[in-house]
Amino acid sequence: LDHHRSVAGRFAEKGYAALAIDLLSAEGGTASLGDSANATAALGKIAPERFVADMRAGLDELAKRTPGKKLAGIGFCFGGGMMWRLIAAKDARLAAAAPFYGPFPEGAKLDGVKTAVLGVFAENDERVNKTRDAAKAALEAAKVPNEIVTFAGAGHAFFNDTGPRYDRTAAPAAWDKVLSWLERYVG
Repeated sequence: LDHHRSVAGRFAEKGYAALAIDLLSAEGGTASLGDSANATAALGKIAPERFVADMRAGLDELAKRTPGKKLAGIGFCFGGGMMWRLIAAKDARLAAAAPFYGPFPEGAKLDGVKTAVLGVFAENDERVNKTRDAAKAALEAAKVPNEIVTFAGAGHAFFNDTGPRYDRTAAPAAWDKVLSWLERYVG
């Protein structure tokens, strides 16, 4: 949770309006649930459609704060998987997205998507990497700007500088890649 807030702050430092959406807000917020096992259990009880609606509400708020600006999204792990779902929902306001080591939803179609997607994966993340080829194929079929990047030697959650899997080489490189992607597709 602290990591996600700090990432929003890092984007704000770069001049972007940023929100860190707590997908468990309706349950009282992630922090109110105690340990991560409780949060994971709560997330598993919620229909993915609600998460998409909550993320769209975040886009609504950003659009209010930044009229006329292009919008982007980023998500990590579970949030990366949810970012893939938001992309698949074809919200025309989402100009760019960067799902980080999030599993691509089984059977998801991206036809009609207009979002430029930077898919971020870690070499040592077998579970999520099983979905990488499907993500790439769906992006190519949608004919949208995309890049799938896999960071060598990195494991799942390598970007989280508050966790034990933080990778001091891959994380800064991924950050630079995301900033370049946003500059290109959001401005």
